[in-house]
Amino acid sequence: MDETIERIIQKEYVMLGKVNNRGGRAACQDHFAVFRTMRASQFLVWPDFILRSYLDDLKQAEAVGRNLVFEKYAWMMMYALPEEFKKVCHVLPVFSPERRERMQETVAVQVAWAEEFAARYPTIGARGRPLHTEEDTPESTSVETYMRGELATYSERTEKRYHTFVLSCREQGRNLTTEVRENQARLQGWHSLEDVERSYREKRGQTNFLEVLK
Repeated sequence: MDETIERIIQKEYVMLGKVNNRGGRAACQDHFAVFRTMRASQFLVWPDFILRSYLDDLKQAEAVGRNLVFEKYAWMMMYALPEEFKKVCHVLPVFSPERRERMQETVAVQVAWAEEFAARYPTIGARGRPLHTEEDTPESTSVETYMRGELATYSERTEKRYHTFVLSCREQGRNLTTEVRENQARLQGWHSLEDVERSYREKRGQTNFLEVLK
């Protein structure tokens, strides 16, 4: 594994461990291997300059006592848990209209990729997160809401770089959702996503792939 990715994951996991969840500790807070697989699958598609930029974000957050993982989950409460969100929103950053517009464009591309993935791999897709914010519940957060929360934790520098990267991938015909899931399958020992889809369609095989997707 790339050293920068390992350092990012370690720092995120420390922050995750300090988050007080509404319903008690989340399973991923006590299962580093699951967390590592989930996050590494994503970071393996990022170019090195964005990885380094985000690692700097984490270091700067540590230096001033910010917990970026807490902030991500706080943003995710905006729609499904509005009363809880009101209790924490005062500690979250305020974004310019320009940044909000960029983030929404990035989210729209990522949701479109998730829709394409779900259409290609319907059994896997049906077991993962719902796709759209209107499907959020207190127990289940959508891809759209999750991505919006994650983008809100990036520095302006990292967010701009990631936005440009996502638009470039779209122009190249790449689907980062599929690439991330392919990484996940490989890290968990599957030969391909087709094998995962076939296994779950036939109701056989392991269950760990879908657990990590959640």
